[in-house]
Amino acid sequence: MARLDISQARSHDIDVLSRLIDVTRDSAAGYRDAARDSRDTARAERYARRADHREQLVERLKAAVQELGGAPAEGGTLLGKAHRALMDVKHALLRDDDTLDGSIRNGEAWLVDTWEAALNDPDLSEPVREVIRSGFEVIDPHPGDRKDHLIPPNDQPMAG
Repeated sequence: MARLDISQARSHDIDVLSRLIDVTRDSAAGYRDAARDSRDTARAERYARRADHREQLVERLKAAVQELGGAPAEGGTLLGKAHRALMDVKHALLRDDDTLDGSIRNGEAWLVDTWEAALNDPDLSEPVREVIRSGFEVIDPHPGDRKDHLIPPNDQPMAG
């Protein structure tokens, strides 16, 4: 019976980490797209750095899944793809970096909510909770400050 419980816990941990891989990959792709579409060079560089950081985090999560004996997620979410498509259309019509910032803020709010839910999952093992806690510090370095920390003004560095 104990073996089943350990297996179920490991499976749950893998499922939660896989979900975080998907949404974090979506975030990286969104930042990559924003870097491509931005007309502001400094902003595009910040977006590209954020995409790099998110991709590094995805690799850490994938390693954690592999350590648990799972196969890391490779896709991304349908919702994330739809959000980026909408962002592309809005940017094509409005051609403005403020539109990109607004779309990124919406996506990041969803990302932060997903990570918070994972962090607060009562069924996670402690080692996986620690992996998530460490990753969450990259995702949300200033908890409670959802408006300003996601896309700071040009003269302030972006965390994460």
